[in-house]
Amino acid sequence: MDDIILKYLCGNASEEEKEALFGWLKAAEENKKTFSEIRDRWLESGTAPVSDPEWLKRAFKRFATHIEAKEKAQRQIRLSYYRRVAVSVAILLVCSLGGYFVGRNQFFDFSIEEQSVMNQVIMGKDSKGSVTLPDGTIAWLNANSKLIYPEQFSEDKRSVKLEGEGYFEVVRNEKVPFFVETDGMVVNVLGTHFNVKNYENRETIETTLLSGKVEVLLSGMSKGIILKPNQKISCDKQSGTYKLSDVNASDYIIWIHDKLVCTNEKLSTVLYRMKHWYNMDIECKKGVPLDHRLSLTIRKESPEEILNLLALISPIRYTIEGDKITISPK
Repeated sequence: MDDIILKYLCGNASEEEKEALFGWLKAAEENKKTFSEIRDRWLESGTAPVSDPEWLKRAFKRFATHIEAKEKAQRQIRLSYYRRVAVSVAILLVCSLGGYFVGRNQFFDFSIEEQSVMNQVIMGKDSKGSVTLPDGTIAWLNANSKLIYPEQFSEDKRSVKLEGEGYFEVVRNEKVPFFVETDGMVVNVLGTHFNVKNYENRETIETTLLSGKVEVLLSGMSKGIILKPNQKISCDKQSGTYKLSDVNASDYIIWIHDKLVCTNEKLSTVLYRMKHWYNMDIECKKGVPLDHRLSLTIRKESPEEILNLLALISPIRYTIEGDKITISPK
């Protein structure tokens, strides 16, 4: 059976061998444990092409397609088991890929014949990237962000879930609205460009509109709030109170670009752009020479690297505590 398991994991098992494997898995709980141990060793050995998202898609779909429905009393047991398998594989793949990971979670509903595939895109601490959704919508994800979306949208709505920060360019379809769900806020869209920020360690959730029109639905409110271009709504996660502000929305998507270029800019402008680039709060103490002009280009440098450079060419010093940067005069 070990040979068949390895063939299955590599995608080389015949239909007869697959049937034998799934029959063996159903025969005893101990067989399932043996399968999990072999799978884990196989993944850890580097044999699996974990850097290939298409392989991941085929592997998870293959695993789902050949699971046979059992009697109603056994269905919940199988659901729990295979979810644990999917989670364990996802954890191993996140460790292997580091910054960027496209995973596939299978949600099994044996009351219907179709199986819905949910995709996850996860960005690590120092990574940013984009993904094209099934309808052609483009979503950019900032560092420490996760987007969950279905393999195919339904006929009446397009719904995704965001943790962290994302910028969306939504393909317009008036018959099929687009929803971005976060903890405490839902953004309802027909076709527009907007940014959503929903970090777990932040006290507020924000949506900033660049173009078009969105309706923001907050917990406990029966009526949505319509945003206009260059407006931002901030909602306190604890109290549910919100604030509308007029902003330059383009500042809020600085982070989606490959590099940040500042040419003969005031220090105040450079720090303001760094705030959005690194998604960090920056406080300037009295006496900081905010009119001092300088030029620099930021690509993948850390905040510490850029601040060290600024401290060399400007009369400032800095401290970093968590997500907050404090700038003081020398």
